[in-house]
Amino acid sequence: MELIVRTVTPAELDKAVEVEEAAMKGGGYLRDVSPLFLGDTVGPLLGAYRDGELVGIAKYTVLPDHTAWLETLRVTPAHQRQGVGRRLYEEFQALSKEKGVESMAMYTGLKNIPSYSLARVFGLDTAGRYREMQLDLDGVAKPEKPAFAPVGEDRAVELVLPLSEKYEGFVIFNRTFMRINEANVRALAREGKVLEDPATGSVLVFGNRFLEKRSVQIAMMDGDADACIDYAIAVGLEKGVPAVVTETPLDAEALQAQFAARGFKATAELQVMSGPAC
Repeated sequence: MELIVRTVTPAELDKAVEVEEAAMKGGGYLRDVSPLFLGDTVGPLLGAYRDGELVGIAKYTVLPDHTAWLETLRVTPAHQRQGVGRRLYEEFQALSKEKGVESMAMYTGLKNIPSYSLARVFGLDTAGRYREMQLDLDGVAKPEKPAFAPVGEDRAVELVLPLSEKYEGFVIFNRTFMRINEANVRALAREGKVLEDPATGSVLVFGNRFLEKRSVQIAMMDGDADACIDYAIAVGLEKGVPAVVTETPLDAEALQAQFAARGFKATAELQVMSGPAC
């Protein structure tokens, strides 16, 4: 049976959503992020078509530091373990060669052996392990909101780069793992996502990459943990979202304890995998 990979068109969005929901057992987010994915002029939303039927999808994204980020790889259950994921990875490599991208990365669940094994076939290896934690905001009282404010690019670099070791090299929004380097930090600062509260000497990398109605995200924090968490809770309640979400390095027990003390619960264990693009 012929397997072809090409860009998914806007007219095929419903079919792509069907693939995602079948693979995720009814859950997913593709429809919500479709304006971002389909409007990306650099990295396409790919579809794998077997005899004309859409059976797999994957998004190829180029991050500000010119790293390829591989996301939303989904294959319908009836076509799993039949080479569809492998074919999408081959297209990732071809795109990276075309665009001069030298490294690529993705994430998967810490116990997702099939996803991990496929990534290993294409030269990716574990670069970090993280625990996702979430605070449900239902019934949470709004705290006084600390005076965090966005900083400029140069100040963001000064504040964030020294935190690389604490967060094991990655800043994370919506399970998108971005290397902590100058290019990515400057891009986040331009988006207003690097904040400082001089009164408490605290730093917060905060916001969302997408899915703004589902949560607010603490990508990094340093300084007064309560001030950082208070700000996130206050903004989350103002926006009317149901949760505050964060990722911490899996072994960062002290950092996790700061979140747990405020009611955050562990919800997932993830690993980011990276390697050469071709």
